[in-house]
Amino acid sequence: MHIYWLPLLVVMLVTAGIDFYIWQELKKSRRLRGFVSRLHVVLALVAQVSAVVLLLWPQPAGGTRAAVVAVMMMVMWGYFLFYVPKAVWAALYPLHHLAKRRVTPRRAIKGGALAAALLTLTLMAVGTLHTPRTRQVSHVDIASQRLPQGFDGYRIVHISDLHLGTYGNDTAFVAGCVRDINSLQPDLIVFTGDLVNTSSREVEPFGHCLGRLHARDGVLTVLGNHDYDDYAPCTRKQWDEELRLLCAAEQKMGWTLLRNSSLVLRRGTDSITLVGTENYSASRTPDYSRLDSTLANAPQSPFTILLQHNPEMWDAQVVGRTAVDLMLSGHTHAMQLMLTLGNRRLSPARLRYREWGGLYANGNQQLYVNIGLGMVGVPMRIGATPEITLITLKNQEARTTLKAS
Repeated sequence: MHIYWLPLLVVMLVTAGIDFYIWQELKKSRRLRGFVSRLHVVLALVAQVSAVVLLLWPQPAGGTRAAVVAVMMMVMWGYFLFYVPKAVWAALYPLHHLAKRRVTPRRAIKGGALAAALLTLTLMAVGTLHTPRTRQVSHVDIASQRLPQGFDGYRIVHISDLHLGTYGNDTAFVAGCVRDINSLQPDLIVFTGDLVNTSSREVEPFGHCLGRLHARDGVLTVLGNHDYDDYAPCTRKQWDEELRLLCAAEQKMGWTLLRNSSLVLRRGTDSITLVGTENYSASRTPDYSRLDSTLANAPQSPFTILLQHNPEMWDAQVVGRTAVDLMLSGHTHAMQLMLTLGNRRLSPARLRYREWGGLYANGNQQLYVNIGLGMVGVPMRIGATPEITLITLKNQEARTTLKAS
């Protein structure tokens, strides 16, 4: 597993500074400077030491790695739950000094800081206990003059990023997703990668459930960055075996895995091409995609859909450089933190990804980024409700003519 030591060091220094500030403030209080002050110091030491020990803990190979990653996620959850509300309080509480000696404003600022911290804690609790277990269906129309008439009204359910290891053996959420998807009666289901966190064994409790996904043209899938064994030291033999087992598990579920390959879907004499590339990466993880050669070998048809886990490929290799009409991706999770204001969605993911969630267009080319169903890192989704996307393809020219008549 890659550990970004510089950001980690910055976070730990900041949280240590917050702990020191709170400790100093607790010592000033006659009611809190005794037991509460000492308890805070103990909890802070436990949080910091636990985080460091777990990050340095050697990661085992094989199926036991899934359990280690699950424990790591819970420790990270506890760390965030312990520090984020305190950070909010520590950012607001010092403002009371600006009120100088006026009692009422000082009390209002102190109370406001505490209220903000409690609100943050509440949002995090909802993001842990409620939001990850709910689902929303996003209805998206994709109109194109290039779409053959036979595929006008074609329904595609797009899902991504299940990260099955997060749920252990609890199949309730995944079973609910399967029911919701099947109830939409799609023509095609596509999954754009990250089925697991780290190990192929994570699929075992869910294989039968996911095998019940049903669409007229089946389930197509590609691999995401977590589907490769790149996040822990392993031999080439272990890497090959893990990938083989994961691919076999997906095929056993009845899914069609596209690994830098393509296929054609037909409706009468009309056809569209589905292209699936392995995970694209411009960072530390390897780039397994082969877009140019895959497109060159793909059957020709009027309309092409590209399945690719990482939306960064859109700007790097797709838009303006290929004849791809629609690209479907996942990967970002909206960083599992999103605020919706009317039709506008805000997320810190936009600081990392230019296209992070929703529909994007450049000329006749379109991209849809699904914010995923599962979780990784911290088992929490604040505002970023797990997403099932129902895409309806529309022949723009035919519908324009029908409307005009």
